[in-house]
Amino acid sequence: MEVPGKFAVSSEQDSNLYCLPCNREGLKEPAFGYCQDCEEHLCESCYKHHRKPKPTMNHVLLDKGRMPQQSKTGNVNNDQITDFCTKHSDKPVEFYCNTHDSNLCYVCVTLEHKHCKVDYIPDVSGNVSGELEKLIDRMETLMQKCKSNIKIAETATANIEQMYKAVVEDIQVFRNEINECLDKMEAEIMRDAKSRSLTAKSKQENVKTGSLHIAEEMSSTMSMLKSLSDENKRNKLFIEMKHVEPQVSRLSDEEKQLVEDNKTDGEVKFIRNEMMLSQLQNNKYIGTISTYRKPRAESAVCVQFERTIQVKAPLIVNNA
Repeated sequence: MEVPGKFAVSSEQDSNLYCLPCNREGLKEPAFGYCQDCEEHLCESCYKHHRKPKPTMNHVLLDKGRMPQQSKTGNVNNDQITDFCTKHSDKPVEFYCNTHDSNLCYVCVTLEHKHCKVDYIPDVSGNVSGELEKLIDRMETLMQKCKSNIKIAETATANIEQMYKAVVEDIQVFRNEINECLDKMEAEIMRDAKSRSLTAKSKQENVKTGSLHIAEEMSSTMSMLKSLSDENKRNKLFIEMKHVEPQVSRLSDEEKQLVEDNKTDGEVKFIRNEMMLSQLQNNKYIGTISTYRKPRAESAVCVQFERTIQVKAPLIVNNA
């Protein structure tokens, strides 16, 4: 990228003194002066603007006649060009703002951080060993926490699998218990229905057997009376009729008693327990899953023996 008033790097001028700030941007601009604090040669433009930013306003500048004729730093040290400004992509990061905790180029310092506490990175970068050690300690501590979290998560995952497996088993056990209760209630009412059915059938069988016996007796008697009538044996018929009348009365009473003794319940039907059905319909779940936390060791109450307290009162003897 070319900048007005400056020219690109040329191999023919490598032996001359150049502005180091411009050289970091890949440009070669002849040195116009020198900053004793930065220990860098500056072109005319950088020389005139060098003391405008707050961090460099008190730097000592030497003009072209007094500046060193040899560059202490030579070409740009690769370590000095660490990053480029996020706002000004062609400007290297050379300053650090303590106020806003951010790395800046000289344009950002000049325009936006005039009243901030700004350090020139080459001036402070050599004294970071203590800060680096603290930072590494923090990073190592964080790494150890992450490793610990991984182990805890792995253990927790295994525990979760066991817990929810137990939950599923408990649900199935509870469902089986409900099924067993329903099966028991069903078996009981089925036995009752079967017993009622057998009783009703037995009564109908009694009516059938008794009625058949009465009918057979009446049929025999009727045949005898018809035979006497057909033979025109009027006297004998009269006598037999008088004998049969009490028999018919007796059998008639037996028939009535037979029917009375073997009455059934009439129509039978199943009456549903609507309350039980309503309870099941109104409850969406057969139970709930609850969570609880075990008390942590650090929150547990610690009991220690300190001393023995005498609570027994001395014996007082009354001599009076």
